[in-house]
Amino acid sequence: SSFTLHILAMLFMLCDHLWATLFPEAEWLNCIGRLAFPIFAFMIAEGYSHTSNVKKYVLRLLICAVITEVPFDLFYGGMAFYPFHQNVLWTFLIALLAIILIEKARKLKKRVLGWVLAAVIVLVSYAVGTLAMVDYYGAGVLTVLVFYFFRERKWQNFAAQFVCLTSDENKALICFGDSITAQSWPDYLLIR
Repeated sequence: SSFTLHILAMLFMLCDHLWATLFPEAEWLNCIGRLAFPIFAFMIAEGYSHTSNVKKYVLRLLICAVITEVPFDLFYGGMAFYPFHQNVLWTFLIALLAIILIEKARKLKKRVLGWVLAAVIVLVSYAVGTLAMVDYYGAGVLTVLVFYFFRERKWQNFAAQFVCLTSDENKALICFGDSITAQSWPDYLLIR
């Protein structure tokens, strides 16, 4: 259920934050914590499909992104405004706005134009995520979009996630998130 996924994602995120703040030597906490992002990304894509008011959904996400940015910047950059990294809610907001635009493009009478516009929206949202230096960068935005595009297609969704999020360098099969955060794997978790 949605509630269970939220609780699991929050527990995984807590593990990641404990690793980042109190227990940096316990790398296993980071690996568990990396599971939070794909769950939250899935919930954003599902949330779009199930919300009764998309504008309120976007507004709530925007308000939360703004409110949490200052504490995030203080922790991450040591100052109230740190322009070199934005919190994950901005990643989700960019992806949600891209989904809204893609839906509008797909409703055009000329299907080819709709698909071309959808592809452009995906590329632009990836670029915005990367240039704005949001958490997980453009790949984080793409993660949400993959869940959106392959919704209700379980094996295609898995295959698309695997292709998008597995880097040649890290072979991220166990700790999902490290494939898109460019962090090194602990030696004991490398797949050879």
